[in-house]
Amino acid sequence: MALQGLFRVLFSGAGLLAAGLFLAPAYAEGPMRWYVGAATDDTHVEVLRNDWGYETSGSERGYSFRGALQFTRNFELELGAMSASDLHWDEYFSGYQGYLTAHTTFDVKAVNVSAVGKAVGQLFEGYIKAGVAHYTLDGVQVLDTLMTDEVLTRDAHASDLDFLLGAGFFVKPSPKWRVRVEYQYFAVDRDFLGVRSDGDVSIDTLSIGFDYRLTKQ
Repeated sequence: MALQGLFRVLFSGAGLLAAGLFLAPAYAEGPMRWYVGAATDDTHVEVLRNDWGYETSGSERGYSFRGALQFTRNFELELGAMSASDLHWDEYFSGYQGYLTAHTTFDVKAVNVSAVGKAVGQLFEGYIKAGVAHYTLDGVQVLDTLMTDEVLTRDAHASDLDFLLGAGFFVKPSPKWRVRVEYQYFAVDRDFLGVRSDGDVSIDTLSIGFDYRLTKQ
């Protein structure tokens, strides 16, 4: 990512946080609350093509953790981390369709910070989140030809910072606990998978987990 793009992402994240703090209602529920949580994740690669629409990989299991500071009934600041292994992507080289193919198998780890805006109910809460994720991708890429498999094998690595978006809902079975279902994604470097310039690559995760409130009522 160019330096200008990095500053744009950081500025956008800071703007979202400032807007959330400013717009959150002043009549919030007493003192701020801390939450911690964990989830099991279903993670896959998704590529948006300008000409072919969406393409997705198979999903792999992973896990995530998070901590959240609730400033008001409608706004939280979240810090999270996720990990998934053995994701796979096959990319056919443009101009050599069916002749040259790159097979990439890799692990992903990411930490993220997000502003979370909520619609609050008695039992359910819906929310959207926006922020930034710092990700690390590590794996192996194998090049096949029409005539020969595994012509070339190389280690593949990438690490960068990019935007993150998500949405989900909470179910609150008790004052201390809430069950969470969430879908989130963050963009990653297309060159890592050999994706052509007309494709935008993201790591997409559907997670089911729980949060526990540390602070007293």
